[in-house]
Amino acid sequence: MRRSFLTWLAFLTLSLGAIGCTDEGVGDPCIPEAIPCNAEGQDCGYKASESYLETSSVQCRSRLCIVRKLDNGSQGVYPSDPRKLCEDDNEPGCLSESKLEESVYCTCRCGLPKGESGGGQELCGCPDGFTCAEVLTQGGPGVRGSYCVKTATERR
Repeated sequence: MRRSFLTWLAFLTLSLGAIGCTDEGVGDPCIPEAIPCNAEGQDCGYKASESYLETSSVQCRSRLCIVRKLDNGSQGVYPSDPRKLCEDDNEPGCLSESKLEESVYCTCRCGLPKGESGGGQELCGCPDGFTCAEVLTQGGPGVRGSYCVKTATERR
């Protein structure tokens, strides 16, 4: 009787622990739905020096898809479009699969800007291979702050 009670108690503890720790899906693949283009709707993509956050991504459990320093190797001549994967090495401005994986993925908000209180906002913990880094310093209070990004060793 005592053993079955301890087994039940252990099961209950593990179950409640799993409820409190939800998997945010950090690192899952995503492609933003809104990719910036010029006024003519051409030259779509992102600058390699910047980070972008899509806050309504249906591809991510956290609803947050990050594009972090996506670089197609063109030294800024061509914007980096995550929909344009290389099929031919001579194709200007295309991305390799590995560049896409290291720079575009689901994330979660892990920290607030310095000096700001949370106001009840939930923050996540970053899984292995990710670190909590300040990404957005501009924008509304609901998006400014730190997000889980791939660590330097995870980036190729």
